[in-house]
Amino acid sequence: MSTWPAGVLFDFDGVIVDSEPLHLRGFQQVLAGEGIELSGEDYYRNLIGFDDRGAFAHVFHLHGRPLDPTTARRLEGAKAAAVQGMITRGDFSALPGVDELVRGLARHYPLAICSGALREEIELMLEGISLRDCFQVITAAEDVTQAKPHPEGYLKTARLLREQSGLKFGPEDCLVIEDAPTVISAVKAEGFQTLGVATTYPMSALTDADFIVARLTPAEVLKQIPRLKIGV
Repeated sequence: MSTWPAGVLFDFDGVIVDSEPLHLRGFQQVLAGEGIELSGEDYYRNLIGFDDRGAFAHVFHLHGRPLDPTTARRLEGAKAAAVQGMITRGDFSALPGVDELVRGLARHYPLAICSGALREEIELMLEGISLRDCFQVITAAEDVTQAKPHPEGYLKTARLLREQSGLKFGPEDCLVIEDAPTVISAVKAEGFQTLGVATTYPMSALTDADFIVARLTPAEVLKQIPRLKIGV
């Protein structure tokens, strides 16, 4: 396309909302019942970028324990219930600069979310921070067969956003905003340009990204990508 980006695709946890602590606490509560201790360091080092199914499978693998489908479904349900309770209590907030950035970008580009979180969690939190109206497409954990860091979700999100907007564009015409290094690497291989945000990992871990910021304030983003249109 003659103008770039044609669309902006956001990750959710750790990019739009500070919800990773909720997921950490949910995993800790459920895994404690299985006799598995999960530290914050273990969570941020090993599980960022996975959906719940992949995260439980990875934890059990690391502990040398089998995980049958019935147990996996039970754990996923218990963790979802724990997180939903925290969301209902309002134990989350938008990250610094996100409200202004999202609303500013939405004036010029179609926006979408591609997340490993469950749709109900995403919808509830977006409503809680009053940003649901800004996103034309949401791709959640239950919408893909291969979870992050596999790029299926972002490829599907770009296709759906293209259909919703009526524009003609491909991955190379989109900007992906992510905090997970493995996901950044995976989507770059598909042609997406990426903005890494150091909310979860240090900037030194995001060097595969085309652009890197410490936080998503409009001023900081424009410093890295001056051609972006934000706001009026």
